[in-house]
Amino acid sequence: MNFDFALILTCTIQPNNMPNLTRSDPNLRLQDYKKSFNFWISNSNIKKIIFIENSGYDLKYFHEIAKNSKIEIEIISNKLNETYDKNLGKGYGQYLCLKEIFDKSSVAKKTNYFIDVTGRHCVKNFNQIISHLINDNSDIYINLSNKLKFADTNIYGGTKEFFTQYFIPEVSKTNDSKNKIFEHCAAKAVLKAIASDMKLSNTPIYADIDGFIGTNGKEYKQNIFKKVKLFLYRRFKNYILNHKKY
Repeated sequence: MNFDFALILTCTIQPNNMPNLTRSDPNLRLQDYKKSFNFWISNSNIKKIIFIENSGYDLKYFHEIAKNSKIEIEIISNKLNETYDKNLGKGYGQYLCLKEIFDKSSVAKKTNYFIDVTGRHCVKNFNQIISHLINDNSDIYINLSNKLKFADTNIYGGTKEFFTQYFIPEVSKTNDSKNKIFEHCAAKAVLKAIASDMKLSNTPIYADIDGFIGTNGKEYKQNIFKKVKLFLYRRFKNYILNHKKY
């Protein structure tokens, strides 16, 4: 597939007393990140990866894997997780990671489209999502819900302009203590971008995630009935959009 993009994997191996985080054991999280990293580098459609870890954890394992990979992998390590009030929430740490990437990443400087994935997760239907993005030719890929007030940020994507001009400025306002959670801020960023004539994917594909939910520690489970429901909903939405008369 001829689609130039960079995959962003944001990671916090050692969260250090982050509120509302059940899956906080560094050893468990490290295993999640190792599994995910190996999953992503084995995908032939991925040519660039930006891997950022914000707790200062030893990343020797990832450097060794990257060294033997044909993919262009940039590994960024910092301790930004220790620089802010944890009451702001883990989403604020995500914002700091994104800001660091677009301020300093050499890969980001030469790339115009980015797909951000929670670093502990594998997305089993990722190739289908990429095919959709190529055919859709949109500026933003994200799933909105709750009357457009909530954005699914387990996986989402957009152009450099979307990230730098809309997404990052809006998620900088994340503050869990004031109920301004990352996903709500992300949804506002999308709506502002659309209002400025950026194109949102009309029928984004729902990700089939393999991994654990950080807040409650439970494994993602998307049973066959939910998959069928989402498939039929997307087909119906596609039909309505393709047959509208005005």
